[in-house]
Amino acid sequence: MKASTVKKRIFLENTAMVFVILLLFFVINFAAVKIYSEMVETEVKASFEQMAQEGNFHQFAEQWTIRQDQFFLIFGVDGIICILIVVLVSQLFTRRLTGHIMEPLDALTQGAKRIKKNDLTEEILYKGETEFEQVCIAFNEMQKHLLEEQQKNQKYEQARTKMIAGISHDLRTPLTAIKGTIKGLLDGVAKTEQQRERFLQTAYRRTGDVDALLEQLFYFSKMETGNMPFYCQKINLIEFLEHYAEEKRNMLDLQKESLEIKADLLEESEKKEIEVFADTGQLQRVFDNLLENSRKYAEKLPLQMQIHVKTQENTAGICFRDNGVGVEKEKLPYIFEEFYRVDESRNQKKGNGLGLYIVKYLMREMNGTVRAENDGGLAVYLELPLEEGGEHEQKNSDRGR
Repeated sequence: MKASTVKKRIFLENTAMVFVILLLFFVINFAAVKIYSEMVETEVKASFEQMAQEGNFHQFAEQWTIRQDQFFLIFGVDGIICILIVVLVSQLFTRRLTGHIMEPLDALTQGAKRIKKNDLTEEILYKGETEFEQVCIAFNEMQKHLLEEQQKNQKYEQARTKMIAGISHDLRTPLTAIKGTIKGLLDGVAKTEQQRERFLQTAYRRTGDVDALLEQLFYFSKMETGNMPFYCQKINLIEFLEHYAEEKRNMLDLQKESLEIKADLLEESEKKEIEVFADTGQLQRVFDNLLENSRKYAEKLPLQMQIHVKTQENTAGICFRDNGVGVEKEKLPYIFEEFYRVDESRNQKKGNGLGLYIVKYLMREMNGTVRAENDGGLAVYLELPLEEGGEHEQKNSDRGR
């Protein structure tokens, strides 16, 4: 069936109106002329025969003049009737056309009133002229978008509230421990130098937990306001990862953590400079968040982290893999979402659902990608475009400003 349009509808309605009016004019005038001509013909014939017999042609002329006056009177009445018919038919067709146009407009008006009342579930169902159908479809899509955004904002606010409550709880734990440690030192509980050193190391480690939480809040605030600075530069990825792994090993040795980091980079025969364009500070933040995520959720001791680099056609791929329990397959696509936590058991651990979200945000801002899968534990794959000139430099430098 060919689609109807408003232009076509108006054209057809006006054409039909004109046609009907002309047809009515023709029928009425034809009928009036027919009837009157028959009447006149009968009367003239009878009068002419009578006057011919009497020889009174003067009286015949007078009667003919009267018949002419009657003829003009009848046609005057006929004209008035035709004008009235034009007005009536115009009203009928105008009302019909108005009905076609007002139907979708009324539906749109009711839809706007429903939106004003925050009712975003009922769609406009209209089938008719193409232009109005398109407007109604666009209205429904807008309403659907508003509903999705409203639900998203509600979910976001609920998650934000939970996050604030969770961070408040997480902050209370190390602060209580620090307070208790300092109180113990003041009360002289630690009597030997070794005990005092252990107390101080515990307090120091707890301050690191507080600092990590506050830093995540700081990063989240920067992302929310769009003020996250990026100062990208060309770096040798292999060299950067070797330095990062060595630095973390030294820190772990000092803290005596049960964690091993293996930087399984390119083989010696293949090792070369892999240059990418990235912000070194933000890239380190990405690696730190991945390491911290495995610390919290791998549920494996000793924890082992493997870092591997692989180059492809236009990208450098970095894989961070732990030997933990991994993540359920159906939940893998969501672990990089804001405030997302895999299950209730993880809600009992330190974490607010921001670590991997920050990873995704930072990688995207550096023109990279991130994904995860289970491979002997949780494996997170990062990809950064290989440096091929100043194109990325200009783009990211502008963002850093």
